[in-house]
Amino acid sequence: MKAGKRQRNKYVGVSSVGKTLVVMGFGKVGSEVTTRAKGLGMNVIAHNPYAPADRARAIGVELVSFDQAISAADFISLHMGGVIDEYALVRALDNGIVARAVLDVFAEEPPLKDSELVQHENVIVTPHLGASTKEEHEGVAAEIAKAVVGALNGKLSVTVVNAPMVPAAVLSELAPYVVLAEKLGRLAVTASRWWKWHSICEGCL
Repeated sequence: MKAGKRQRNKYVGVSSVGKTLVVMGFGKVGSEVTTRAKGLGMNVIAHNPYAPADRARAIGVELVSFDQAISAADFISLHMGGVIDEYALVRALDNGIVARAVLDVFAEEPPLKDSELVQHENVIVTPHLGASTKEEHEGVAAEIAKAVVGALNGKLSVTVVNAPMVPAAVLSELAPYVVLAEKLGRLAVTASRWWKWHSICEGCL
């Protein structure tokens, strides 16, 4: 437009209304993507073998198998680099199996300048800009600080990276069981050490 051109036919898009979005991985990011996609009128299904079905149903999402997800998808949303085979994606783009790809993260960052995927005509790439806002940076710092303080005070954290995401309300209900499991674990370790020591002592007699 600034150059005096009005090429409307060149920029015909595709409506998201009524389209099916598959959310691969239904953790914190996946849940937020779902909320926004539903606001755009999309039908959302998800694949995550570890996500609680009741949490998905609570926001109107059906958990399906991988094959069901792929066959139903108009759009697929993934939220971490390295979870796709980038070489296979290039081949899928070349063969029309995948129409377009928009990537913000990669298996190797930064990607090589001559990367076949980055240079592909049907790919839009950004330099890992997800959450790159002033507000988000401040929010993440505050969230990390609160989680560390809570952990040091013996509290459970909803932001643990090596455990399934559990809403804060559910986590509070699980807390007594987690404490019990921890104590049972310590008891088991102590018992095994005692048994090992006891066996050695018997062998010395």
